[in-house]
Amino acid sequence: MIEEILITQLDPRQVKQLDAADKASLSNPGYSVEVYAAILKQSPGCLELRKKLRALQLRIAQSSTKGLSGLLGKVTSAPFMLRGKGDKDPEGLLVKAEDLIAKSPGNVLAHHMLADAASALGMMKTAVFAFETIKKIQPKDLKNLKELGNAYIEAGDTESAITVGGEIMKLSPGDGDAEDLMKRASVAVAMNKGKWEQSEDFRTQLKDESEAQSLEQAGKAVTDSKSLEDLIRQTYEKYEKEPENLNHYRQLSDYYQRYGDLENAIAWIQEARKQEAGQADVSLEEKERQLTVEYFDSAIDQWEKAFQESPNDEAVRKSLEESVLNKKQYQKNQLESLVQRYPNDYGYRYELGLILFEEEDYDGSLPHFQLAQRNAKVRLDAILHLGRAYSRKNFNDLAIEQFNLLKNEIQVMDERKKDAIYELGCCFESMGNQEGAIEEFKLIYSADISFKDVADKINAFYNQSGA
Repeated sequence: MIEEILITQLDPRQVKQLDAADKASLSNPGYSVEVYAAILKQSPGCLELRKKLRALQLRIAQSSTKGLSGLLGKVTSAPFMLRGKGDKDPEGLLVKAEDLIAKSPGNVLAHHMLADAASALGMMKTAVFAFETIKKIQPKDLKNLKELGNAYIEAGDTESAITVGGEIMKLSPGDGDAEDLMKRASVAVAMNKGKWEQSEDFRTQLKDESEAQSLEQAGKAVTDSKSLEDLIRQTYEKYEKEPENLNHYRQLSDYYQRYGDLENAIAWIQEARKQEAGQADVSLEEKERQLTVEYFDSAIDQWEKAFQESPNDEAVRKSLEESVLNKKQYQKNQLESLVQRYPNDYGYRYELGLILFEEEDYDGSLPHFQLAQRNAKVRLDAILHLGRAYSRKNFNDLAIEQFNLLKNEIQVMDERKKDAIYELGCCFESMGNQEGAIEEFKLIYSADISFKDVADKINAFYNQSGA
């Protein structure tokens, strides 16, 4: 157990050093951070100092080019760990967490580590602070909000727990975890006040029968979550007995993924790849790539929702754009590496070709689309994009060959065939062959009048010709 103390309870010499660091925080923030961190290592229970340190670290991070959203670019360096309250060395974990935060203040996983270590050491106010920091970084993270609410209850701040429960219910109406949180907090408030009838009882939040039914359904999901936690603990015990068994790593990664903890899901796969048996396992590499993309998508989704709520918020818009770019850059780097190492994996070549095409690097995409045709699963899509790459370069004769090939090969008028015929018509338009273009557009018009702007093209043609 570590006692949580105030700055005034520190050694007078330390207080004097902090005063000097406070004065230098604007002109020389790096120096101030060093002083704060050094004293915090000596007095890890000083929450007031930890808050000073964190505020300055986050300020420096936000003033950098990527700010807190730069976290997304560092997923693959996420530390290997099992989040849980049963760590054998919580004090060591506390130090490790602060070291990781110092390197990357936006590292959510590191803040979770801090919360877990603090909880194990009885530092509940520090645990609350760690979850509050995560909330600043990822304000819509339901899992963190629930953990924050529970931490508030353990720290005795039941009013804040009820507030967080209300926030969760707004984001996820009928959430069973939120309802349970508010119930426990309300009971605690009532016990503290000695007036149950005057407490903010969670039941007043339930206004109708449909909401109660949603609560019941959500309760079933809670049971599933608890089952997953049990499976994680059981599998971790197996891992400790057989650390060379890659199946345990895969299992833990899978359970964490299902639990919604993608950071740990990625970390366990990364650790598996470090093992002798895992270094040559291509499936592990592919799994890590899939999980990381899923992590990016989750973050992007959160930023998109935030942008919808605050479309004029420039910081949110910038964070969303950076997140999307970070995802694309990650995918590109990974695929370039995979293509270099596995040049005959034509599926990877197709994926890389798509990224290059989206970047308007048509010359770069061409060889990948050409080779990708050797993969039966992506052959037709590769032909379509090969034709598109040619057409974007104004190599219309070459593009027409590809679109005609696709048009004749696909027997059913599906979306891909319509795309090919449409692109074919556009090529004829670019070449000044209006009659050839309109014949292609007619084929689509007769099958799907709502496809892109085909109806407008057909109407314009007949109006112009007077037919």
